[in-house]
Amino acid sequence: MTLYRDSALVLHTWKLGESDRIVSMLGKESGKIRAVVKGVRKTKSRFGSRLEPLSLVSVLVWKGRELDIVSQAETIELFRLTREDLDRLFKANIILEATEQIAQERYSEPELFNLVVRVLRVLEEDNPQMLLGSFVWKLLALQGYRPHMTTCATCGSSSSRAGFDAGLGGVLCEEHAHGRRASPEALDVISRSLDGQLANVLRIENSPVVAETEALALQALEAVLERTLRSVRSSIIRH
Repeated sequence: MTLYRDSALVLHTWKLGESDRIVSMLGKESGKIRAVVKGVRKTKSRFGSRLEPLSLVSVLVWKGRELDIVSQAETIELFRLTREDLDRLFKANIILEATEQIAQERYSEPELFNLVVRVLRVLEEDNPQMLLGSFVWKLLALQGYRPHMTTCATCGSSSSRAGFDAGLGGVLCEEHAHGRRASPEALDVISRSLDGQLANVLRIENSPVVAETEALALQALEAVLERTLRSVRSSIIRH
């Protein structure tokens, strides 16, 4: 087996047998990694809690045929404030699950890794209100999702922008926006997020457009993934 080292963000874990665990990680150079951590659930495990979700670690990994095997793990960052704050933690859980679903196994995406780590650091330090919505739009853009933002996704008209439907492909005109309304302010924020203007978008606070943009982003994410995210449902129940 080949041995490799990488910086990785732990996204999700599963129990395996009585003492082992499978971890899903996003490696900076390796892409999404699924690896077995042997004996991690034992009281005296040498890994301790270093390989829990929301841990940024340096790992030494044996490459396997289907699942890799973690040999060593050293902590880089734990995002302690995020773990201790419910609002931050709910956002982080959505970020981790979205990333886990979007990332491709063993496909190197340094830009995706850098985006996710940067967003988690902003969440830890400042927690701007627009962070989650803008992250999801940027994540989708990074994966090639480019909805129609200037013309109606149904008829091609550019006369008005009255709604948005991710499943249909973007903005909708007045005639086709039935039940799928979106404010001009929210559509403007979506356009800026897709274009990478995150610094400007993150300055928006205490506005109805924050919740609207976030809701539209999560709807688009689930439409692209063709599945419901557990963490999104938990967030809705919480509110």
